[in-house]
Amino acid sequence: MKKQLTNKTFSCALVLLSSCMLSCVDSDYDLSKDLDMTITVGGDNLTIPASNTKDITLDKIFDLDEESTVKTDAAGNYALIQSGEGSNTQVTIEDITINSNEIALQSAQTELNYEVSLDGTLTATVSDKTSFSIDKKNITTDVTALYSSDVIMPASLRMNIEGNNSLTLKKGFQLDFPEYMTISTTDQRVDIEGSNLIFKQDINVSSTSPLYIPINITHIDFEAMGDGKGLVAPGHLVIADDIKISGSSTTEGGSAIQMIMDTEFRIDEIQLTQVTAKVNPEINVSIDPIAINNLPDFLQDEQVRIDMTDPKIYLTVSNTSPIEVNFSGTLKSYKDGKVIASVPVGQSPNLITIPGNHANDYIICLHRLDSQVEGADASVTVENLNTLIETIPDEIRMESIEAKASDRECSIILGTTYNVKADYEINAPLQFNEGTNIVYSDVIDDWNKDVKDLFVKELVVTMDAKNTIPLTMNMDVKAIDKNGAVLNNISTEVSSQIAAGTMENAKVTALQITLKSTDANAFKELDGLKYEVSATPSAETSGKVLNKNQSLRLENMTIKIKGGVTVDMN
Repeated sequence: MKKQLTNKTFSCALVLLSSCMLSCVDSDYDLSKDLDMTITVGGDNLTIPASNTKDITLDKIFDLDEESTVKTDAAGNYALIQSGEGSNTQVTIEDITINSNEIALQSAQTELNYEVSLDGTLTATVSDKTSFSIDKKNITTDVTALYSSDVIMPASLRMNIEGNNSLTLKKGFQLDFPEYMTISTTDQRVDIEGSNLIFKQDINVSSTSPLYIPINITHIDFEAMGDGKGLVAPGHLVIADDIKISGSSTTEGGSAIQMIMDTEFRIDEIQLTQVTAKVNPEINVSIDPIAINNLPDFLQDEQVRIDMTDPKIYLTVSNTSPIEVNFSGTLKSYKDGKVIASVPVGQSPNLITIPGNHANDYIICLHRLDSQVEGADASVTVENLNTLIETIPDEIRMESIEAKASDRECSIILGTTYNVKADYEINAPLQFNEGTNIVYSDVIDDWNKDVKDLFVKELVVTMDAKNTIPLTMNMDVKAIDKNGAVLNNISTEVSSQIAAGTMENAKVTALQITLKSTDANAFKELDGLKYEVSATPSAETSGKVLNKNQSLRLENMTIKIKGGVTVDMN
């Protein structure tokens, strides 16, 4: 920050000194042969005024390129911003189909004893049942609990009479299916009431004209089946029940007779389509590492420690499935190929939940504070998130990712492919707490050609430092030679730290840098200053964001050379 300033100051001072000294020499005499041409100028103190500097803005200090991870927003505020792209994961739960050969059917053979009624007709009461059972043990284990399902289940009822007789099933005759089944039919001779099929009219049945009624089961409520039925274990489905047959029938004839009626319930196939269930499909999510690129020098120093107020990591997710997904993993930061910090995220009670049925972006913000972040659909507190960037890493990775369906029921279409995607972005405003320590070092050099002929006892640079950067600055200064080596025989002292300010309230600090040496020739080797600035937030400015328009301005600068300046003009 002071390189341009100091070079200009020394140039101005030495031009002035040279003018003064040359004006004292009479050109009619060549004094170099007979006189010692070393001259002391200035008496006890020589004060040389210098001009003010322009504002040294953070924009100039940062000097960012387009590829830098440090970026500014529209207001000029700085932040570490970088994103990582995630994989597009396909999620499918295998369909559940039960073929006809996996269904056991038990037909009914009903013995009908017809007796003459009061009106002279032959009447018999029907009361029997037919049954079916399924015990399938190789369905998908992705379904962990099954509550209900829409089904494609074409079936039929067939009734026939043995021998050459015939009978009439009277209006009101009914077949009672299990209550957990929703049934329908296209046969206009019957009505559906609940899970019961009821004849609207008398229907004749004979061996040459058997009864056939097509039936569709469209929904099964597995929860209503009772114990030992439904999904009894992952991968094991049991369905077993009776269809009750009841009503009255008549036949023609003059005396009591006996008939056998065969009733068969057939199921062609059972296919579960949209189920209400708990599911646990395999969900593989991966996210590319985030590279931290082209940082300003002052953020790369090994001594830099950063305590950011509220760094944020945004997960941008989409999930076309109805499955709510719990997402967890470990964020790790790497420097020089080694892990320097590790932060688990998504652990109870701070779960990261990707909601179902979100085809569009859903933004989840992981951040340090316990508050809702504006612009995020959900906020998750990760108190130690700052440890990832306390030392600025080369790379941040999301590792040990586990994406698992939450233990909640959902309605899902089996056999359908859904997509789950998760990208993430780190957005850490350069907004520091008191634990932050930023180190910036540089050199001010190329003085030697101007000072090599001077014998200086003590040199003092004074100035007013006007600061709108919200960091308190402590400066450590060392004198260096043309090779950059420290001149240990020249001591340096900086009078005070530069007070932190803000753009709304600039702070002015009177600053004095003193260079001394016990060796009168020491300054002949001087080529400049090597300095290191340690910048920390103050209690008053903690949490303020660094902005490209914040600046340091050095004003009212003067150079005092105590004891005068001796110039060797031999």
